[in-house]
Amino acid sequence: MTRGPSKEERLRRIAEAAAPVAAAFGLELWGVELAGSGRPVVRIFVDAPARNAAGAPAAENGPPPGVTVDQCAEISRMVGLALDVEDLFADAWTLEVSSPGLERPFFRPGQLRAYVGRQAEVLLWDPHPDFPGRRKFCGQVATVEGDTFTLRLSAADDPAGGTPVRIPWDEVRRARLVHLFPDTSKPRPGQAAAPKSARTAAPAEGGGTHA
Repeated sequence: MTRGPSKEERLRRIAEAAAPVAAAFGLELWGVELAGSGRPVVRIFVDAPARNAAGAPAAENGPPPGVTVDQCAEISRMVGLALDVEDLFADAWTLEVSSPGLERPFFRPGQLRAYVGRQAEVLLWDPHPDFPGRRKFCGQVATVEGDTFTLRLSAADDPAGGTPVRIPWDEVRRARLVHLFPDTSKPRPGQAAAPKSARTAAPAEGGGTHA
């Protein structure tokens, strides 16, 4: 029996097909996910380039650029045709194309540099050696040095406050930005409103199913 491409090989070839298509729309490939235990689901994230340190696209005049539903749909169509030729999957598969959204996943350590000072949530493959039994951390991105970054733990995660955790990227299973929404509820007298974290609305998305 002939074995199909490995997951790593599929991800590489999907990225190679998607990057030039995204570039044709003035966008950049943010990352690729491959999920699904039955029918494979390919998720492609595209983003506007040149994001500033605050995480917003840079623009001299007018509103910052973004990713539209029409762009996602057309990228999905074009990449789907290219991947059908690649014959990466033996059976039917689903392709989804979207922007990364406000709570974007991270695929490379270098992507964290634009978000130093922002909150991130990280899940490790194995417990951290300095925190026995613990694999999940949430805190402020403090530094990014090569393939290692540092989180300063949030108060909810660290009663001592601000403990730094150094994390090599190859130990990361998942990492995403945590968007803090302002608390619009009316505070009690003498109490300031605090920001809160919540799931964002779904980003612009297009996709389809391929047989």
